[in-house]
Amino acid sequence: MKGSESTELKVLPPLTKRQAECLTYLFDYFSERRYYPTQREITRQMNLKTNSAATFLEPLYRKGYLKKEPGRSRNINLTTSALEKLRLMGKIKKG
Repeated sequence: MKGSESTELKVLPPLTKRQAECLTYLFDYFSERRYYPTQREITRQMNLKTNSAATFLEPLYRKGYLKKEPGRSRNINLTTSALEKLRLMGKIKKG
């Protein structure tokens, strides 16, 4: 159908409970401040003993929920897939 929107169903990769918690934290943090947290802030929020936010961030990058903006500090960005997943989880309203 020419000129109509695609109605394909997109399958979003599953998240562990802690990955979902991290994704929600990133969204909430950005919503309040208009910039993303540092890895140190993520580590603190996730109650990790070492600076290992990568434990949660790397799978989110691989699954397509996050992307990096090279050359910038605080270079984490949520993707449209992340926003859709958060909507499905009931964390944000569609609109």
